Amino acid sequence: HFQVNSLQPQLSLLLFASQARRVHMYLRDKKDDDVAEDNDDEEATFDQAPVRVVCPRCGLSIITFIEHESSWLTYTAALVLLFVLGWAAVCVVPIVYPLFKDVVHHCPRCLSVLATRSRVAIGSFRNEVMSFRFGSCVVVLARKYVLLLLGLTLLIGSIHVMRSSGSPLTAVRTPSVSATWDDYRGDCGFKTYLGNPIHVSVAFDQYRNKTVRWVGRPLSVDSFHFPWFHQHGSILIRMDPPQFPSKPEMPDLLLMYSDEVHVDALKLKERIGFEATLVEVGRRGSPHTLVLWELFTPSPSIELNDPNATLQREDARTRTDPSDAEAP
Repeated sequence: HFQVNSLQPQLSLLLFASQARRVHMYLRDKKDDDVAEDNDDEEATFDQAPVRVVCPRCGLSIITFIEHESSWLTYTAALVLLFVLGWAAVCVVPIVYPLFKDVVHHCPRCLSVLATRSRVAIGSFRNEVMSFRFGSCVVVLARKYVLLLLGLTLLIGSIHVMRSSGSPLTAVRTPSVSATWDDYRGDCGFKTYLGNPIHVSVAFDQYRNKTVRWVGRPLSVDSFHFPWFHQHGSILIRMDPPQFPSKPEMPDLLLMYSDEVHVDALKLKERIGFEATLVEVGRRGSPHTLVLWELFTPSPSIELNDPNATLQREDARTRTDPSDAEAP
């Protein structure tokens, strides 16, 4: 009897603790049920972060976990960058590639896919305020400013295309004239342009659409090849004497050529003869633009851009009348 009376307070404490634990578990479950009901009433928004939802497969209230997976948009963006940028895409693709991955929400219980969202989103033009999201970066602009930026981009792009591609496409191959590089450099060179730009614009009229045979050294060759898109290749030429003696990598001429001109055997920084038509004068140090018709090997005994040597044929093959040939 004495032992039972001594254990009675301890038993009471144990019973009280057990009841308190049950009440606490009941209240926690009740709170989770209320949160689940609220989430059911309000549709869950799947975005870039995990959300609390009721899994439609296992029926439990869970917090999703996310994974970043590649989609067709990811591979398409990477291929376009590789085609456009070439080797330079090696530095750009690792930065852009994660931005185009999709965010996939999974259930942590049954691992089922609940939703997939893209990390790139563009707002609708129907809204007064538009948002542009790229990964975790979001740009918010008013619709009028977005339209203004698009208009300016189209205007600047159109002007650039008209100025860069209009003249070479209309060039016509004419008989070679006796103008030398020294004559042209004196009338339209960089030093002359700095002294009197208006005089250079007027002086170039006597060289425009005239075909010359000069000798120079190629600095670089750019053969532009892109599927379903045609563009002229280009060769940067440094003449002798150059316009910029202190800058050995600065070109004097830009020769644009079509697929009919073979440049595979061209060696950089070695003397090469060319026949081309002048189409645009270089401004503010930019190279002068010509349309290339023919490459030939100059004789070792001929000095660079000698006025008599430029008119001589350096190859033995016969070609058609140059006045009938037009730019591609």
